[in-house]
Amino acid sequence: MSEPAEALQNTTPVPVSKSDPLLKKGTPRLVDLENGLKFFRGHCVVQVANRLILRQNAYELINKLYSQMGIVQKKDYGLWLSIYDALPETTTLTAEDDQGCCGGTLTIVFDSPIGLPADALFKEEIDEIRNSGRQICEFVSLGIGKTVKNSIKVLACLFYCGFLHAWQRNKSRELVITVHSRYENFYRRNIFFDRIGPERKYAKVNGEPTVLLKISLAALSRLRRTHRAFPFNMMNFSDQEELELAKKIENMVQPMSVEEFYTFFIDKTDTWAKASPQQKDFIKSIYPANEINHNEVSRVLAGGFSNKIRFSDDPQ
Repeated sequence: MSEPAEALQNTTPVPVSKSDPLLKKGTPRLVDLENGLKFFRGHCVVQVANRLILRQNAYELINKLYSQMGIVQKKDYGLWLSIYDALPETTTLTAEDDQGCCGGTLTIVFDSPIGLPADALFKEEIDEIRNSGRQICEFVSLGIGKTVKNSIKVLACLFYCGFLHAWQRNKSRELVITVHSRYENFYRRNIFFDRIGPERKYAKVNGEPTVLLKISLAALSRLRRTHRAFPFNMMNFSDQEELELAKKIENMVQPMSVEEFYTFFIDKTDTWAKASPQQKDFIKSIYPANEINHNEVSRVLAGGFSNKIRFSDDPQ
């Protein structure tokens, strides 16, 4: 489930000045992975979490926010993630203030043979989209820190980059998001999402009432110009600049390394141990060069990382 936390309360978008171009003429195609993308005169910097420390910052932030909201289950590892974060195409964005403090995060999951996180609650509704031949992606793990300055700008930057990245990947893609029912009106009023399916209680977040929302990225592309839908009403980039920005975000995406996989899914959480056989088989197929025995990983990490670990569930 995605919860923008305090950013959705009393939101009044403030238009960015037209003198704040993110992309100037002559900007190189590739982006410095260390610096990220600067918005609002550098007061908000969006990073793609493409290395261990950035991923950890994102997982810790969303876990902290969900803990404050009382929706983290009792067994708390201090990290909020799922097996879908291991997929090479999954993209996590973080937003930092001008002091380098991580104030927000958003993850984009693209449909795959193991489905989407929302399938756990709304599989029937999502299968209807799949059966129509349309591809799907999902926004998950959205959160904005309660104390972050200009939270609406942070939210706008995350959504803006998320939309552009999803659009760049496949222009016919449908976007879905599960949200707490109290935030439904914000998404429908400001971003023109439609609700599909009934309200349901989501066990992963302690049974909170949850709804599934959907929007066509093609429709959103039109609405960004005709209705100035959020967050496009706060951005003033041309079509060409948006295309270049989307390419830059795509170039910043880095699949999770084997070491990161060990760290987050085996050593620091029980995500791998709890994955279904289908999920494990698919994850194994995308890490073909390494056989991992999750019973041995903690010991190996403590003694130094090695690429020669068996990818097997059988004890040695």
